[in-house]
Amino acid sequence: MLDRETLAFLQTGVSISLAACNGARLACMSRGMGCKVLDGGRRMAVFIKRSQSAELLDNIAATGKVACVFSLPSSNRTLQLKGEDAVAQPFDPADMAVVNHHIDEFVQEVVPLGMAEQVVRAVFACTADDLVTVVYSPSAVFSQTPGPKAGEPVGRAS
Repeated sequence: MLDRETLAFLQTGVSISLAACNGARLACMSRGMGCKVLDGGRRMAVFIKRSQSAELLDNIAATGKVACVFSLPSSNRTLQLKGEDAVAQPFDPADMAVVNHHIDEFVQEVVPLGMAEQVVRAVFACTADDLVTVVYSPSAVFSQTPGPKAGEPVGRAS
């Protein structure tokens, strides 16, 4: 179950990686540019750069399966959400505010750790016409925070 605290965590300055496998189970991934909780947490929307995600988008179209990792650099708290019904949808330019907020939050998270703000902003630079939205229903949630509980399920997503 994705509780209120977990949903809030997913929308902070976390590093987001979205991955999918092809038919031969070879994985590829792309950096998430932000995310949005839909339907009270029953679905997630992750924004990625289309120009850097052709293989990922092909794999999602072929299988619908994704794994999305959310990791907070300052604490290494990490959650992985898996889904089996992922679809790519056109990016709604109204969501650019969500993307910009995520970038600002991520900058605030990593600059104190020694990352140069201009480098982070260059990596995250994007335009609405290059973004695509991947929507999926979390079907499994795992703790991936380093330590003895890494890999353990975290409740049941519904």
